Amino acid sequence: MKKLIILIFIYTASAGSIGAQDWHLENLMTFNWQIATPLSTNYLKETSLAGGNFEYRKLIKPNMSVGIGFSWNSFEQYIPPKVYDRPDGSRQIYTDFVHQVYTLPMYLNAHYYFKGGDKLKPYAGIGLGAQYSEQSAYYNIFVTEEDNWGFVARPEAGLLFKLSNYFGIHGNVGFSYATNKNESLKIDELKHVYYNIGIYWNGSY
Repeated sequence: MKKLIILIFIYTASAGSIGAQDWHLENLMTFNWQIATPLSTNYLKETSLAGGNFEYRKLIKPNMSVGIGFSWNSFEQYIPPKVYDRPDGSRQIYTDFVHQVYTLPMYLNAHYYFKGGDKLKPYAGIGLGAQYSEQSAYYNIFVTEEDNWGFVARPEAGLLFKLSNYFGIHGNVGFSYATNKNESLKIDELKHVYYNIGIYWNGSY
C-alpha cells in the first residue's frame, strides 16, 4: 500500500499538462472498493476493509472536471476487558468494549488531470461536502450511541489506467477530515486515510 501511495504522488508531481485529445474524457464514473485507516483518535485505530466509493465527474475543460461523489466506511475495534472508573467516582466496572463508527460522506468534487502516457493519466482533486456518521460503544449489555452530521474535506491524488476507450482501472489515495463530534465517546473529529481501487467508465465515445 505504501508503494501505491508513493507511485501516485511521484507520478502526479512529475507530470505536466494533459494531452486531452489522446484520452477524450467527458463523462467519467468510478466504482471503488475503499480501505480506510483512522488517524488521531484513541477511539478507533484499526484499518477498515468494509468500504466503498462512487463518483461522477463531468469534464468542463480538457484538463478539469467537476462532479459529485459519496463513500461509506464501517469501522470496528474490540477493546479487551479492564477496570473502568465511573465519571462520578462512585464505583468501578470491569468490562470489554466494541467500538464502531459508520461514515457516509457526500460531496461535490473537482479534479485536475495531468499529462500522462497512452495508458496512464494522473490527477489530483478535492471533495467538499457533508458527512453523516454513527458512533457506537457496546459494553456488557449496554450501548452508547449517537448519530450526527459534520463538514467533510477530502483531498486526493490518483491514476487512471486505460484498458479501452470506454473503461479502465482506477486507483487513488486521499485524506478525509470531518467535523463530526461525540462528547460522550470523546470524539472531537473524524479523520482517516483512504485507498480506492476499482474501475472507471468513460462515456465520451
